[in-house]
Amino acid sequence: MMKCRDERGMALVFVLSLLVTLGLVASEVARSARAEAALVAGVRARSVGRYAAESGIAAAMVRIHAMLDSAGVGPDHVKAFRRLDSALAQLETGPAETSRFRVAAVNLNARIDLNRTDQATLREFFGQFTSPQRADQAIAALKKEPIRRVGELARLPGMDQALAFAIAPYVTVWSDGLIDINAAPEAVLAALPGTGAATARSLVARREEGEVFTSSDPMRPRRESSGEPDDMGSPSPSQPFPQVVTAPTRLLLISRGWQPGHPLTHEIQAAYMILGHRLILQAWWERDL
Repeated sequence: MMKCRDERGMALVFVLSLLVTLGLVASEVARSARAEAALVAGVRARSVGRYAAESGIAAAMVRIHAMLDSAGVGPDHVKAFRRLDSALAQLETGPAETSRFRVAAVNLNARIDLNRTDQATLREFFGQFTSPQRADQAIAALKKEPIRRVGELARLPGMDQALAFAIAPYVTVWSDGLIDINAAPEAVLAALPGTGAATARSLVARREEGEVFTSSDPMRPRRESSGEPDDMGSPSPSQPFPQVVTAPTRLLLISRGWQPGHPLTHEIQAAYMILGHRLILQAWWERDL
């Protein structure tokens, strides 16, 4: 009798051990299945996001080419670029259940190009945000080794994260060094040779009132008494500002695509040269967010 009970006890222990083992195996299989499903979902979301972001770039190019073809030249051309953001915001993003994108344009000529701008202009620009000593350190480093992305700005001598964050909205590395006086903010305009803070402030105020500039003449400081251009320290009428344009020659398209319901977003930044009525790709950069 005792032997029979021992055998039943051993059988019960064996069965319980087997159940525990089977439970662990099932749990591991389920965990692996969930991990594989998440991996597949992530790969699919990345592909969908990238496709959506590329679709945003393509749709924006079609819209911009149509705008350039119909805008003509002069003030109409400038006004068309001022309406560009609202035009791109109206682009179709596709069925909400499959993929979405959002695209925006940045006028690169509204920014200081860190790699192509001369030292005097850079010194005037940096001087609005930091001391002359720190500005000179950063400029010397830029001239020694140009940076590839604005995100590398904080690594320069004389820079820190706070200063780089303050400067970032006004700078680029994908422009041609020219400044669009119909779009550049006050901090950028004030850094140009012979301009100064007062002239820059006046230009921005006139733009906000709807004025469109078709030449560099508005940049010339005026004598308050006569209203005539003051040529002291600034180019003469026969010597136009060499860094100034009245419409963008470089444009950055930023497109973000994603799959609804998934946290991953894919971003594409594409820099274009504007040649006549066409966009020519100059740089392309992608990342997952």
